[in-house]
Amino acid sequence: MHYMALTKTDYTMRCKNCGWENPNGLTKCEKCNTPLAGAVNNQPAYGTVPEAPQAAQNLNKTVFEAEVFPQAAPAANACPNCGYPMRPGVTDCPNCHQQAAQPAAPQPAPRPAAPAPQQVKATPMSGTVNPWVQVAPASKCSLIPVEQQGVETPATLNIKGDAHELNRANLDPENQTITSKVQAQLTCEDGQWYIQDKSAQHTTFIYAGEKTALKEGAVILMGNRQLVFHID
Repeated sequence: MHYMALTKTDYTMRCKNCGWENPNGLTKCEKCNTPLAGAVNNQPAYGTVPEAPQAAQNLNKTVFEAEVFPQAAPAANACPNCGYPMRPGVTDCPNCHQQAAQPAAPQPAPRPAAPAPQQVKATPMSGTVNPWVQVAPASKCSLIPVEQQGVETPATLNIKGDAHELNRANLDPENQTITSKVQAQLTCEDGQWYIQDKSAQHTTFIYAGEKTALKEGAVILMGNRQLVFHID
């Protein structure tokens, strides 16, 4: 241990009232203003006092985190300009205030490739016929002329298919009240028969300005010729 010399000015006077250590030569306590008459002079042992430890002489030294917490301090990166240690992730040097190299940005992980779509091979059809898919039979109906007194009755018109045009030639060739072009259109949709007038004189009855459902036994007047509708 080292010692240094002590001067007279290092003596103090302790106040009996508050215990404050006052410099030598005062008459009143600088703490509580109590007279220092009879105060105790405190002085260290005559001769020398211990020197301050070495650590106290280095209070003005820069202290690094790694010196205080050697286990917890992360690895530092040195500034490329001045060599000052820098914490990871810091871009500006706290010593020279120069910008250090930028840390490399993390690269995103590559996205997995989408699986290739599976190709389904078509199975060739065998010779077995699907019982649920069958061709519907052709629609059939007939138009039977109503007998009139003194007039020859034409033959019954048998119709096969879902659409048929009616005119003078296929209804009553001698009847001038029926047009020779298209008197009416007869159609079958989902098993239901419809008739629609197509004549210029609008002489088809049941008046069929729109599609009209036909029922068994319905009487149709075309011109002055009456016909009974019959489903075969």
